[in-house]
Amino acid sequence: MMIRIKNKKIIVVSAIVLLIGIGVILWNKSRSDVTSSGTQEKVVVDVQKGDIKSTVSVSGQIESANYLAVTTSVNGIVKKVYVKEGDTVTKGQKIMEITLNSEGEESRTQAWSQYLSAKTSLEKAKNEYNKLESDLINAEEAFQDEKESNSYQSHDERIAYTLAENTYNSAKTIYDLQKDVISQAESNLSKAWLTYQAQSPVIVAPGSGMIANIVVVEGMDITNSLSERTSSTVASIKNEGAPIASVNISEVDINKIKVGQKVELSLNSIDNKVFMGEVVGIDKIGSLSSGVSNYPVIVKFDEESDLVLPNMGVDAEIIIEEKKDVVYIPTAALIAEKGKTYVQVQESGAAKKTEIKIGIRTTDFTEITSGLEVGQKVILNTLPTSGFNNGNSGSQRIMMGPGAFPGR
Repeated sequence: MMIRIKNKKIIVVSAIVLLIGIGVILWNKSRSDVTSSGTQEKVVVDVQKGDIKSTVSVSGQIESANYLAVTTSVNGIVKKVYVKEGDTVTKGQKIMEITLNSEGEESRTQAWSQYLSAKTSLEKAKNEYNKLESDLINAEEAFQDEKESNSYQSHDERIAYTLAENTYNSAKTIYDLQKDVISQAESNLSKAWLTYQAQSPVIVAPGSGMIANIVVVEGMDITNSLSERTSSTVASIKNEGAPIASVNISEVDINKIKVGQKVELSLNSIDNKVFMGEVVGIDKIGSLSSGVSNYPVIVKFDEESDLVLPNMGVDAEIIIEEKKDVVYIPTAALIAEKGKTYVQVQESGAAKKTEIKIGIRTTDFTEITSGLEVGQKVILNTLPTSGFNNGNSGSQRIMMGPGAFPGR
């Protein structure tokens, strides 16, 4: 009886082992089958011909749109406005008149006093200059006489010569310095006169052009700080000329930027409109902020526009290089190996690794100078960041099994 029980246990254990063995074999076979039949999804596109350009994308703001601000520093009430929006004015033409209040009168009086003081200082500087000029002439004549009569033999003669020379040099130095004093006095007088004009109750056009807007009306109170010398804008004049934008370039891209490069400009405030411009200035000194270097670049619009206003935000695409009617493919198709560039060309359901030569390369597309022809199909390694026009056939998604990429 015990023998039968033992035999039954052996049979059961053997059956369990056999079932486990069969399970392992079937699992390995299933895994092998999945691996061998596993697929990789690839995207195939046509090699095309068209235009390609390399750009640097930046942003900035409109610095000037040829609007000239009409400002005043006075305090008072607008008495009379002599122009309206759309009027054409010339430089110096009366724009409006203000009735000064007590603060305005005080400020104007102070400005006139400062002007008279600056005028007096200039007159004194010129009088001193004339005196020093006379001293220089006398010192020069004395030195010349000493050179002609002095034999330089005795100790006293050598001392006399040195004294005459030093006197002349000193007179010349003081005379030359007085020229700088006069220049500074003239500058101070000019500033004082402009300050006095700014306190005038009569506001005139600072330049010629068209009145773009008026921001005050008759009876309106105008207030400015005397201590901080603030001013208020009362109108603006539009001059002829194209807008100017300033954009910031990173240190990575600044050496790509050259004067004369074309620029595509767009503004958030103006829908469906792309302006063309040109790089006209590059600040190679730049600035450092929070560890980031930026270099301002000045871009001038090709044409005038009344829609473009100062301080508007602007996005710009600076065209570094551009070619027309060239063969190109998505950059995502490129394979770089050991200093060479390859692509996988789709031929009869299989991929053929092909060496190519490239030209312009952007994030999205790359020019092909040799190795591919229009109409051939290449396999992308990754999806492109922007759309790729693949002719009538469109992009193709194909399923490539293992071993379909020889040479890799």
